[in-house]
Amino acid sequence: MHGTGDARPTPVGVPWATAWEAALYGPRGFFTAGAGPADHFRTAVHAAPDVLARALVRLARDLGRSRLLDLGAGRGELLTAVSVLPEAAGLALHAADVVPRPAALPAAIGWSTGLEPVPGGAFDDALVVAWELLDDVPCPVLEVDDDGHARTVLVDPGTGRETLGTPPAPPDAAWCARWWPLADAEPGDRAEVGLPRDAVWAAVVARAGVTPHGADVLAVDYHHGRDDRPPTGTLTGFRAGRAVPPVPDGRCDVTAHVALDAVAAAGEAAGAVRTRLTDQRTALLELGVAHGMHGAEGPAPAAGTAGGPELLRALARRSAVAELLDPGALGGFGWLLQHVPGVAGRTPG
Repeated sequence: MHGTGDARPTPVGVPWATAWEAALYGPRGFFTAGAGPADHFRTAVHAAPDVLARALVRLARDLGRSRLLDLGAGRGELLTAVSVLPEAAGLALHAADVVPRPAALPAAIGWSTGLEPVPGGAFDDALVVAWELLDDVPCPVLEVDDDGHARTVLVDPGTGRETLGTPPAPPDAAWCARWWPLADAEPGDRAEVGLPRDAVWAAVVARAGVTPHGADVLAVDYHHGRDDRPPTGTLTGFRAGRAVPPVPDGRCDVTAHVALDAVAAAGEAAGAVRTRLTDQRTALLELGVAHGMHGAEGPAPAAGTAGGPELLRALARRSAVAELLDPGALGGFGWLLQHVPGVAGRTPG
């Protein structure tokens, strides 16, 4: 049992979802203050933005989309990489995150501070990308007590010390019954209730569904499925490039893997169709990443010749691609792609 001690202590602290929200998005939160997440952890976008940019442009073209909308865009790294690609000419670009527009963002990229202010037109005929967005949506954490009952985990925001509080709210209990059952769990087993993540995704799908041409929506994240939920959960922290205990004091990222199967069902309930859930390695291979599309493979200039700088760039690119495709790391990310019909494409009745 996490932080409960040998005897059952008096519940203290606040629910994890409350502390998590303040720690990430409050006035002095991890994502709203400082230089941004790139200083603390390495995502696929930070590892190889140019490689991913080309892959997403190809995906947008294959889907026949004229826009790219990046939700949870950090400081705009991904769309900045897209904006310089010749093959991206004609694609309208828009990004959104919780911070004001970054000073260095190219003028061609639209920006919204927050998801709600994103204009409806940015969703229309777009490939909408949520890259490692949902894992940073705070959610309730439950733990099974010594009597076999699920209870809400409380946390002291300043120390990270945990105690167990009340039974879960009915909606949280219902979500767990469907997606992360705890009925036969052992004391100390946990669940991270994905209901808030489902709600964010359903809202994205709903926004796309009221546009004339609809959108294709892509969520990419650490994930697990109903048959392989980690029994003690995945809640963790990151600071300065290292995993650290998840203390919700605003000084580290607090994150948990995403139940993308539940997210997919929420998207379908909101109007999405043609769901595909695969892994990043498979998706990027299909988009040509490992077949010379990005110069990742093929002959490199010989060392000691005029091609020396090109050799270094080729080696760096190969290393980045290998990281993106590694099934035990970034290549194991889940890719959830759903089609959202627009108003113009719906059959009356």
